[in-house]
Amino acid sequence: MTALLTQKLIQTCLVELPKKITPKEKAAASQCLIDSLACAYAAYKEPAIDMLMQAYLEHPPSTGCSVIGYASYARADDAALINGAMVSLQLFDDNQAQMRGHPSGPLLPAVLAAAEEVHATMDQAQTAFVMGYELECRLGMLLNPAHYELGWHATATQGTFAATMACAYLLNLSPTQAEHALGIAASMASGVRRNFGTMTMSFHSGLAASNGVKAARLAKLGFTADTHIFDGPMNIGDVFSKEWSTQALWSDLDQWGEPFVIIHPGQTFKLYPCGRPPLFAIDCVVELQRKHQLKLSDIEKITCEVSYMYPRTLIHSRPTNGLQGKTSLEYCIATALLDTRPVLTSFTDEAVKRPEIKRLIDLIEVRVPAHLSEEIEAVRKAPFEQPVTLTIKNKSGQLFTETTTFHKGSPENPASPEDLDQKFQDCLSPWIDQTRITHILELCKDSRTPIQGLMRALCI
Repeated sequence: MTALLTQKLIQTCLVELPKKITPKEKAAASQCLIDSLACAYAAYKEPAIDMLMQAYLEHPPSTGCSVIGYASYARADDAALINGAMVSLQLFDDNQAQMRGHPSGPLLPAVLAAAEEVHATMDQAQTAFVMGYELECRLGMLLNPAHYELGWHATATQGTFAATMACAYLLNLSPTQAEHALGIAASMASGVRRNFGTMTMSFHSGLAASNGVKAARLAKLGFTADTHIFDGPMNIGDVFSKEWSTQALWSDLDQWGEPFVIIHPGQTFKLYPCGRPPLFAIDCVVELQRKHQLKLSDIEKITCEVSYMYPRTLIHSRPTNGLQGKTSLEYCIATALLDTRPVLTSFTDEAVKRPEIKRLIDLIEVRVPAHLSEEIEAVRKAPFEQPVTLTIKNKSGQLFTETTTFHKGSPENPASPEDLDQKFQDCLSPWIDQTRITHILELCKDSRTPIQGLMRALCI
């Protein structure tokens, strides 16, 4: 290993990985695009998005890049910011265990903005996306678990570097320009888990996407930064994680794309609009109700056994609004019981305040058993990949128990094409008629589609 790790990273991302990408990876990227657009429409006209529109598009330009659903143009970085927040606002967007975060939210909006600006096709955008996806997930394997445990939001930090390199590819940056872009991005990468359950949580994805566009554009103009941000003292890995090893990254780069993470272990798509960790418990509730048709009035106690990271991450045990409810294990269990399955309307501010919800939450106890504690190395390495067990005790003393090892939508228990089609229909149908929905799906799946044409078609 030499002191040129940053250069090797850039060579891998901009030269080697694009050569390895096949139609199989591009088809997976198309799935992420379709899922993310569904999530964005689920956030259309939400208060948080309206605020961002007011703040960043008070005087929209007459030309530029498109904001999903809106008949407005924006600068590329502003479009990426608003679109990123839209994709992530409902916490309905895809997830990746190796990344410890949400890969598409910070990455795809940057790709769409840069691709629209340079008149790229779907095929070129898919290549940039798959490369960025590999980068953010592979970095996640090397930075975590320490990075996440410190309180960083990996979606924001790792996503910033992915967005930057994807834009570097689409904007055709030279290796030297890409070095500067990574250096610029390092000073932009931020986002803390303390903001979970607020509008700022989704803002993280928007900022990462926007900063990726900015870093690449600045570097192309000649703006300078440290050109060896992954090398030497105070390199970004050392700053982000006490477990970081430059030698590990150096060795790992040769394995990138063999296979691509987007294929193996693969994508995680959500069928419920909340954080990923509660999905295990929700599946437990759905299965218990399918088997036993439990009466809510008969429930005396609910016990949920989870890994040690659940209480540290899902900090809103008694949520007071819908956004907090999305990151509340207790609320997600309660609303799954009350609503049969959580839907978008389960996470409104009004829904969180339902009296029956409060009664159910008061019955829930979250436990961390010894075999799911931090002291178990395998658990610490993958705390959100551990089984979740839910036990419901009724007033007659009967116990009903269910364990979810792999939640629905995970690579090991994948969502069916019908599941994803239903999600797309559910999210778009309030705003767009069936003919246009079918047309948008066709554009997403056609490698020849100009990204500019797709973005124009998304306008409501």
